[in-house]
Amino acid sequence: MTKTSTSTNFVNSLNTQLVEKVADETDQQDELFYNSIKSKLNELVKNPSDEVINRILAYSKKK
Repeated sequence: MTKTSTSTNFVNSLNTQLVEKVADETDQQDELFYNSIKSKLNELVKNPSDEVINRILAYSKKK
């Protein structure tokens, strides 16, 4: 009787490559999203509106 098997190294290699590809795509999507909101985030940090300040104060008083 002949035994056959699939090398686990090959299967693990394919899984590793797939995971790395998905991670790279996710990193690129995250980078694009961050770049699209970066200017608004910087604006909030530098000059928060009165409405934002009032919301933060109201939230802090609730806790």
